[in-house]
Amino acid sequence: MVSFREWIARWTFVMVSTWALVTTLAVMGCGDQVNVAVCAAGEVAREDAACERKPCGPEEITLETGACQPVGLPPDMACRPGELALESGECQPAGVPPEACGEGFAGDGNGGCKAILPEDECPEGQMAIPGETSCREVAPCGDGPWGDIPVDVNTQFVDQAYAGGDSDGTMTRPWTKIQMAIDEAEDGDIVAVTDGSYAENVWISDKVRLWGRCPGLVEIRGRKRGAPAVLMLGDAATGTEIRSLAVTGEGVGLRVWGARDVTIEQVWVHGTESKGILAQKATRGRTSMVLKGSLVEQNHDTGVFVEGSDATIESTVVRATQPSEDGDFGRGIGVQNAYDTGDRASVTLRACVVEQNHEMGVFVYGSDATIEATVVRATPRADGTGGRGIEVQADDNPYERGSVTVRASLVEQNHEVGVFVEGSDATIESTVVRATQPSVDGNWGRGIIVQNDDDTGKRGSVTVRASLVEENHDVGVFVGGSDATIEATVIRATRPSADGTGGRGIGAQADDGTGERASVTVRASLVERNHEAGVIVLGSDATIESTVVRATQRNADEEFGWGIGVQDDPDTGERASVIVSACVVEQNQEGGVLVFGSDAMIEATVVRATDPSVDGDFGWGIGVQDDDDTGERGSAIVRASLVEQNHQVGVVVFKSDATIEVTIVRTTQARKGNTFGDGITIMNGAAKIQHAMITGNARAGVANFGSKVTILATILTCNAFDLNGETEDGLHASFEGSSGWQCTRRGAEDCAETDDRCHAETANLEPPPPVEPLPQLPQR
Repeated sequence: MVSFREWIARWTFVMVSTWALVTTLAVMGCGDQVNVAVCAAGEVAREDAACERKPCGPEEITLETGACQPVGLPPDMACRPGELALESGECQPAGVPPEACGEGFAGDGNGGCKAILPEDECPEGQMAIPGETSCREVAPCGDGPWGDIPVDVNTQFVDQAYAGGDSDGTMTRPWTKIQMAIDEAEDGDIVAVTDGSYAENVWISDKVRLWGRCPGLVEIRGRKRGAPAVLMLGDAATGTEIRSLAVTGEGVGLRVWGARDVTIEQVWVHGTESKGILAQKATRGRTSMVLKGSLVEQNHDTGVFVEGSDATIESTVVRATQPSEDGDFGRGIGVQNAYDTGDRASVTLRACVVEQNHEMGVFVYGSDATIEATVVRATPRADGTGGRGIEVQADDNPYERGSVTVRASLVEQNHEVGVFVEGSDATIESTVVRATQPSVDGNWGRGIIVQNDDDTGKRGSVTVRASLVEENHDVGVFVGGSDATIEATVIRATRPSADGTGGRGIGAQADDGTGERASVTVRASLVERNHEAGVIVLGSDATIESTVVRATQRNADEEFGWGIGVQDDPDTGERASVIVSACVVEQNQEGGVLVFGSDAMIEATVVRATDPSVDGDFGWGIGVQDDDDTGERGSAIVRASLVEQNHQVGVVVFKSDATIEVTIVRTTQARKGNTFGDGITIMNGAAKIQHAMITGNARAGVANFGSKVTILATILTCNAFDLNGETEDGLHASFEGSSGWQCTRRGAEDCAETDDRCHAETANLEPPPPVEPLPQLPQR
């Protein structure tokens, strides 16, 4: 039963509607005939109240339903290609946001960060961390013989110059040896050391606080070859502190073995014959230490080595580590699982400078590391090979993956590789990897490498997010038989290698030993001004979305310069498979997107303004070719895309298959000498073209050379001639099954006038020559 209130509401609605209709008729006049046009979707009402199909815009295609389908970039994109959509609704340009630069860093105005550091190198014994613009001493010396040491009634004093012969550890009668004071100290007492170079090896087996006046005036010089200058041994030494002094010697500088919560602060460890600082797991448990505000320089083998233990390294400089006596290593920081038990090490490196070491700046093996707001730079190698910035490897027996996070840091001017990840995991975010140089033998100079483990074949995995990879050599980011996600990142200006080849932005290929395919996702990134290819995928898989790939340059031999290359593996014949979605590929050389014996989906993408080669050939927008060696056909689907202002051919298909739908191909320019300039060319292949517009091309709209081409619901107009058919290799051109097409009306002055019938002309045209594929990159 309808309630009274509901009945009143219904009656009111009817009366108001009736009044509105009567008012409308009164305005029109009682004698006028009323024609109310109700138009369907995709239609608009004319002035005479009839309906007609809504005209589509210049970047839209009319479908059979009458609807207008936009081509090129999706109109509902939250952000432009090269920008990442944030949860806040803002769009973040690719690269490092200025606010994400680490403490002690500043935005460089070009998608990266720069470290605030002195312009010149610091002299021996002095240091600077990010945020400091001048070099300084490791710690001030203060006034008086004990400086700023917080002495109390239980302090044990040490002064090697005291000659009284009646030492008791008081300020007036100090010990002359550090070990004497340590042996007399109670749990947690301070051992205060004044000026002097103390030639002894110190053993700490109980908790003490060893405190020097300052590193410039107080030094422990280990005198036993192979023995640590200072040893903190066992659980009883937990809580020990070493502060404000220098350490050197003929073995390890500082060794922490089984002690926990050890603090090493404002210490200068230099010139040791072995490792500078060694933190090592003991039989009874892990070691843990904090190294802070210190300078570790010119030691041998490894500056700071953490094995199966835990360490935090803050505000510290580790530099100029030299190879060992037998020529091995020379690493800045080593993080490794325990030799005997396999226990993982865990290290946090924060606000540090790791520079001028040999072989590697930071090495992580079967363990975990977090690197934040840190500079790793200028790693050379004594023999001229290697010199990697950060390396992450797995322990093969038993298999333990390394794992590293690099955040808000700068990795620059290293040699061979900036960041190398093998069979392990890494996250690189808000970080700059820049200017990696080839080794002295000309090898690599790559920014980031992720590859599978050489012995086990286990895949590596890397995520690069909101970072800048620029001015490296050979390849910006290389993925071999492994997985990578590259998001909101700029990969820019990769330079050719020493022999003039390479310079690619992103390279992904199957492992050359196992044939394992690489898998790469590139999202909301900017890949620009690289050489040979912006992105090259060989025998592997990639998804490239919301990304700009532009202005790729030729190599030193004036060859290539492609935007995106998709090739089968030349060794295994494995096809590559690539999806390009909502991207802009522009201002590249020879080819915007080139597919060889592989598969590609190109959708909602703009491919434009590709320049020809030096001799005037090519400049294609999209090319799909077979593999000339194996005969493997290429295959591509081009959907809802815009291909414009390219040279020679907009889309070319050689002995391959293509579907081109809901796409505009226009304004292809002739090559030098006023030849070619076709919208779409198919040679000895097969193509289906539907719901497309092919317009304003310099020569043929569609040129068919001995191929099977079907054209459905497509407009060809304003081309020099719309359809060309030529016999090629004894095969006749066929347009069988075509329908719904419209071509420029013959003799029409206005090329917008079309007929519903298209006629193929034979003008004895020649097809363009095929493009040569890029060579595979060496992996190891």
